[in-house]
Amino acid sequence: MANLGVWARSAEAYAWLREHLTVERLHELIPEADGLRVERHELPSLPALNFLLVGYLEQGVSSCLRIDPQAKGLGEYLAAKVVDIPASLVRASGAR
Repeated sequence: MANLGVWARSAEAYAWLREHLTVERLHELIPEADGLRVERHELPSLPALNFLLVGYLEQGVSSCLRIDPQAKGLGEYLAAKVVDIPASLVRASGAR
């Protein structure tokens, strides 16, 4: 099982994330999870979503044949995907 957390920087971003990052959309963005059971858990007080990808690591680190056998890079892999988001959620470069 792999555990993937996705955090939002604002209430508005979390609302968008909750609506758009569904289990179905995660399967599209991470095709290696195709055919696996994925559970989505909402954590509004953080604000974050947590996904459990059941079977992603096969029988464990020593038997997993994936490039990332411990799923340490799974979040970075998801973050590297290009998706359309509202311009209002994009922060200016270098802004904090």
